[in-house]
Amino acid sequence: MTAPSDQRPATITPIREIRRALLAWHRRAGMHAPWRDSGDPYHALVAAVMAQQTQMSRVMPCYERFVAAYPTVDALAAASRGGVIRTWAGMGYNQRAVRLHNAARIIAAHGWPRDAGALARIDGIGPFTAAIVASFAFGAPAACVDTNVRRVLGRLAGDETIAGSRLQALANEALARRSPARWNQALMDYGARVCVPRPRCGECVLAAWCPSRDRYAAPAQLTVAEQRARYGARPRRAKPEAPFEGSPRYFRGRIVEVLRGLPPGASVPLRRLPALIANGQPAPDAAATRALVQALERAGLAVVRGSGVSLPE
Repeated sequence: MTAPSDQRPATITPIREIRRALLAWHRRAGMHAPWRDSGDPYHALVAAVMAQQTQMSRVMPCYERFVAAYPTVDALAAASRGGVIRTWAGMGYNQRAVRLHNAARIIAAHGWPRDAGALARIDGIGPFTAAIVASFAFGAPAACVDTNVRRVLGRLAGDETIAGSRLQALANEALARRSPARWNQALMDYGARVCVPRPRCGECVLAAWCPSRDRYAAPAQLTVAEQRARYGARPRRAKPEAPFEGSPRYFRGRIVEVLRGLPPGASVPLRRLPALIANGQPAPDAAATRALVQALERAGLAVVRGSGVSLPE
């Protein structure tokens, strides 16, 4: 019995030639970064956590500042939670700092697992970060899958809808096992520079083997609507997305910024927070502010003692 099309294993052919061409491109044009060059699992861990939902241009200066403050996993594990949150300034998504700190404490206590499966079982490390650390630092055959990798592999397989376990299986099969770190880096860089949402097929070293190439050939005589259709442009949303400013996430971030500005161990009265976080937006009322602080406390980003709020120390 034939499996449904959405369940058939996806394949990329000819995979040997594709690996060879992509790795050659990466030697010429790949990104150099300290966490790639050092082979240090701690450097790879910090960079991978920072890169989640953040552009690489913002990661680099924050990474350098963070590693200067906490040069080893033991140094990070020994730091106070408040100190880590302060050093995380500028990165956004502050709970990542908490997860990174939790992971560092576990690793400092028990040592570094060397394979992706064991790393992913550490609180604060997900599958992608685990694959980054395992392949970059330990040479383990672990396939990293992010948005860029999904786009490259999906196009090479001729199925850009591929996701979940089928995508991971495809990534595992495509992995260059003799050089997993370079392969993962090459896929991520290629998706960021060449195989972008509107791909630069004229620059593509894989075009000869890409079954999706014709889909992105947009002749000049096509209308704008036809070109958009060929590029798979998403239809416009019927309703605009809710604005970030004034949202609960916005105000939670504002509270963390206020707490970062306090001296270590100091607190701010809960009643003063609405005025301090308004920043030109309608200030939340007392009940809403209390709910925001409680959410931060559950996330490990704030502590309430009596009527005062502070960073955890």
